[in-house]
Amino acid sequence: MPPPPRDLNIGLATINAKYVHLALAPRYLRNAARAAGFADTWLREFTLKTPVEDMAGELEALVPDVLGFSVYIWNRRETFALIERLKRRRPELVIVVGGPEVSFEAGPPTPWIDYVIGGEGELKWVQCLEHIAAGRAPDAATLARWRHHEGDLPPLDRPPYLDEDLAGIEHRLAYIETSRGCPYTCSFCLSALDKQVRFFPDPVLKAEVARLIGAGARRIKFLDRTFNLRRGRALEWFRYLSAFEGVEFHFEIVGDLLDEAVLTFLDTVPPGRFQFEIGVQSADPAANARVGRRQSAETLLARVARLSAAERVHIHADLIWGLPGETLADIQRGFETVLATRPHELQLGFLKFLPGAPIRALIGPHGYRFQDGPPYEVIAHADLPERDVRALKRFEAAFARFYNSGRFRFTLARLLALAPAWELFEALADEAGRGGPFPRPLALDERLRALLACGSRWLPREELVDLLKLDYCFHHRARHVPAFLADGRVKEPPEIRRVRKRHPGAAVAPFRHEIAWEGGWPRLTPGAAPVWYAFHYPGAASGYFFRPRVEPLAPAGVAGASGRPPAAVA
Repeated sequence: MPPPPRDLNIGLATINAKYVHLALAPRYLRNAARAAGFADTWLREFTLKTPVEDMAGELEALVPDVLGFSVYIWNRRETFALIERLKRRRPELVIVVGGPEVSFEAGPPTPWIDYVIGGEGELKWVQCLEHIAAGRAPDAATLARWRHHEGDLPPLDRPPYLDEDLAGIEHRLAYIETSRGCPYTCSFCLSALDKQVRFFPDPVLKAEVARLIGAGARRIKFLDRTFNLRRGRALEWFRYLSAFEGVEFHFEIVGDLLDEAVLTFLDTVPPGRFQFEIGVQSADPAANARVGRRQSAETLLARVARLSAAERVHIHADLIWGLPGETLADIQRGFETVLATRPHELQLGFLKFLPGAPIRALIGPHGYRFQDGPPYEVIAHADLPERDVRALKRFEAAFARFYNSGRFRFTLARLLALAPAWELFEALADEAGRGGPFPRPLALDERLRALLACGSRWLPREELVDLLKLDYCFHHRARHVPAFLADGRVKEPPEIRRVRKRHPGAAVAPFRHEIAWEGGWPRLTPGAAPVWYAFHYPGAASGYFFRPRVEPLAPAGVAGASGRPPAAVA
């Protein structure tokens, strides 16, 4: 028997970091409210770029009786500003907030909030709505229970998306979870507070994934804290998902739980279909032990190296800097150890003291100073002075712009075979700072020039120029290389001009080296004469990888290119 209708106009709103994101929590809350009989429940999503006044105007026009907000580290300030704007204009509007940014404070974080929901919120949210609909004020015990991180766990029996959520999903990043909770107790993470791991039914969620893809979704991110906690189950999911062509799937993986059966299967998946986010946090077992992180660093790093080398799964590894007891020298050693596994991305994060996280118990013993508001990042600790943290921030910015951008893979791989990694990226940070204060945004040409200036310490200039030119043509949809990389000594023959006309979308450029491909990586051999190559981009996007077709050209009269196949694919 359906629940009786409830006469409330209920809105749910959240502010996403970017338009491509789809908020998951408000959808679960909307569905729970409707299932409980609150039929007039709706959802609005905004972004950080939306002016507060515009958000307030859109919400006010819908004349809600109750508004619920999901509050996170990235939207706390904007959400509270929006709530204040709304409550000053409509004091009778009931404001309910939930999310990790409001779940661990002693009282309401601002005077404009009426109720706070902590932890998994579906059941508590419905209870709150029932109190409001009945005009009944909750007692102190009920308010405390709603705020608590634990308790009132909802059944995991239905996916979050309704038909109304599917419009435009082909342009968005669709989030989905197959489980809630985490078995690990890493003190820097709020998941350390979880007491159990609960799973959604696999058949329901597999049907939901197929439904999302049928509606046009091309990027799906699984939010499970440990997707491969049950190894056999993870393998079944990987097999199921690998069959969906043209779709990218992102997972958070515990690296040392990857067994041989999974690794062997991953050797067969289409390149770029999956991305694994693997938390290393520290290469030092003692540092991980201080924050309650349990893992075999040796096994984990071996798995990262194997998957990275296979070039099928895109590997995003994470390090956390500022862990208790780690010095700058420890951080440098750990960075070089992890980078040696050559993940496609290596995120260099800084320790955060999230409200409610157990790491806060270590503030006094390790002499921590940190930002008291989002993002709650470390400023210094007893073994890592503030000047070292500032230096690490500068290093991280350079590393992100050069390595994690993925735009200079071939050049950096060659340089890292010759140069100490820390020295290389410190040199790039210094070079980037010559054009103004750094960290700052760097145009592509600025980054190319920095690599040209720094890389000359370890590589002959002609080889470095060809590597940069190869990176530029391979990793961008570019028709012409920058003038400072062009070889003014090489005259373009008529045959090459005719190639450009036949393939107007291709990049065509001369190189001083012949390029051979070994396992997707280039090997450059000096040539007696310039060698011309064409880079064809249609179909170059392959999930998390971008790989154009590279064609050596052999026009009449162009030395060094004859006799080779017409289409060497990297």
